Amino acid sequence: MTDSLRPKQQWTPDRILERLRHDRPLFHQVGVGSPHLAKLGISVPAGLYTFGVDPLALEWIAGQLNEEMITLETGAGNTTVIFAALAKEHYCFTAASGEQERITAYLKSLQISPERVHFVIGQSDATLPRWNMGQIVDFAYIDGAHGYPLPALDWHYIDKALKIGGTVGMDNSELRPVREHCEFLEENGTYDLLHKFYGGTFSSFYQKKLNEFREWTEQAYSRNKRDPCDWKLKTRVRRHLSRWIKPYLL
Repeated sequence: MTDSLRPKQQWTPDRILERLRHDRPLFHQVGVGSPHLAKLGISVPAGLYTFGVDPLALEWIAGQLNEEMITLETGAGNTTVIFAALAKEHYCFTAASGEQERITAYLKSLQISPERVHFVIGQSDATLPRWNMGQIVDFAYIDGAHGYPLPALDWHYIDKALKIGGTVGMDNSELRPVREHCEFLEENGTYDLLHKFYGGTFSSFYQKKLNEFREWTEQAYSRNKRDPCDWKLKTRVRRHLSRWIKPYLL
């Protein structure tokens, strides 16, 4: 039986998760003297790795999917395999072409048709704006670049394609640029918090309730964040104290 004719029903959430745990495929490549890791004081030998999403979050994602869903992610890895196995059609935005090659090879080894995954290679801040949003997305996972403002920028474009009632996940919500966007989602009223996972990495998942307005006058989050402009001295003092104390609390 060819890949394109292989029935999707052979894969269940439990089966694909167990297969990933057994195989431990390596999708991500670290070069010699990686400057990103060196800045953090981390020395990792050059080679192939998989920097995976927390297992509980992976299990939760798999349990939300069905074969009628259109899914999308920034970043690539074990999540890509799960989306390919369980969803109807998947869009994967990754900056590393090598990840596409390794994931495609692994999907073929599982007899999962790689035709169900559409890879878009390049930095997401360049590729997402050019993407033809003819598809309505049911489930999205944001796990690309994590520096400010890229997690919020990924969400900005993905939100426009995400259906009302759809789900978006934010990976590495322990990092400040991601965490602060999660605060926006939780305070603004257009998304409901579904679940948070705290493991090797943090993940937060939200369900879209309403289409988002981009002007501050239409955003509860923006209207309620006017302290820096408030003329009251006690407000300015409170804001400065909050900025000083907050890094020690989180």
